Amino acid sequence: MAATISAPAVEPTNTRPAPRGQGTARALWRLAPLTLTAFMQMSWVEQFVLSDDPRASIERDWHQFFETGQQLVAGNLSAIYPHVFERGYLWLYPPYCIYLTAPLGLLPEWWAYALCALVEVLAVAAALVLLRAAVPAPGEDHTTAAIVALASMPFNTTVAIGQISGVLTLLVAASLWAWHRRRPVTAGVLLALLFIKPNLAVFFPPLCLLARQWRVLAGMAAGCTLLLLGSLPLGVARWHEYLVTLHGYAGVLRGGVPVWKQLTLYAFWRSVSGSPDSLTPALGVAWVASVALVVTATAVAWWRLGDSEAALPRLFGLAVLLAVSANLYVYFYDGLLLLVPGIVWHVRRADYASRGRHRLIGICIFLVFVVGYARIFLAPYGVSWAGMLIAIWLLCEAADLLARPAPAALAS
Repeated sequence: MAATISAPAVEPTNTRPAPRGQGTARALWRLAPLTLTAFMQMSWVEQFVLSDDPRASIERDWHQFFETGQQLVAGNLSAIYPHVFERGYLWLYPPYCIYLTAPLGLLPEWWAYALCALVEVLAVAAALVLLRAAVPAPGEDHTTAAIVALASMPFNTTVAIGQISGVLTLLVAASLWAWHRRRPVTAGVLLALLFIKPNLAVFFPPLCLLARQWRVLAGMAAGCTLLLLGSLPLGVARWHEYLVTLHGYAGVLRGGVPVWKQLTLYAFWRSVSGSPDSLTPALGVAWVASVALVVTATAVAWWRLGDSEAALPRLFGLAVLLAVSANLYVYFYDGLLLLVPGIVWHVRRADYASRGRHRLIGICIFLVFVVGYARIFLAPYGVSWAGMLIAIWLLCEAADLLARPAPAALAS
């Protein structure tokens, strides 16, 4: 008997393209956040053009990098670290970072500023490309998330004042990309470079230890060793000056830096207390308890899921949230690092065990976005809500990760 082969039934599909006007409206809606970017950058330009002293109006964080580069090129190394803390902008980075300012010391002042701004834009662009490669998802999702990130207050202020938050974000994204590509030693070396800002990088080694990522730790050890050895030609005295600077700057943080400029739980509890210099004993206990909670949640997630390739992007995001919320100080422009967990939250939304937790994280992200702009234009005072919102984001992320079966259970 001849076999009869019948073609599988094909369900009719609607291949009619969306109306042209609807597609245009959707594209314009997606691009709408970039109006904030245009507004912010035009505001900086207007401030510069209308200022009675244009040079003073633009002499911000980048200028300390420029002055350090000049001192390096001139060989006047002992003048790099501050001896008094009466100025607004100080060199607060470890000695091995001094080399990075050399190109600025060779340029005229305005060209140095242009280079600082350009480097930050290129660094953020590269970070977005690496995150697209490290966190597989539809390109449209990555584009939408990137547009929101470029409209954020941290990105716009980073470019305007010439800070290095874009470079820090690039290092985190590059580390995640290398880890995703199964190059753990390279990922460790890249994480070692994050010690440009030790207060942010210091959270990654213990988390990698909890995850039993020995090759990543080896890469970090090698990278940190090279950084330390590379700083020796500048003189051991630079390290003494750096430590003295940190001690002196601690006093500035206690009373000279408004808490609304910070994104930490410490800033939140200080703003609640209303004390410019310290926490009350009760709020000090609340701060310690809240930090212990976010540290514990992150540590458990890394301990349990540290060898899960699927969970890696969210674990990296968790580490960034911890580095921001549990810190003693993280300025508003370093909120650009939240780009990493924010993009992961958006493009990996199908991975969340609870829609409710995913939505609550979205509310926190939205409020952090709004609070950032409100602090600039409306109310540069009051409670520093960002730190608590980031902590809630972290706890929701950790809870959702831990609600899923462990990797071994999934395999069985």
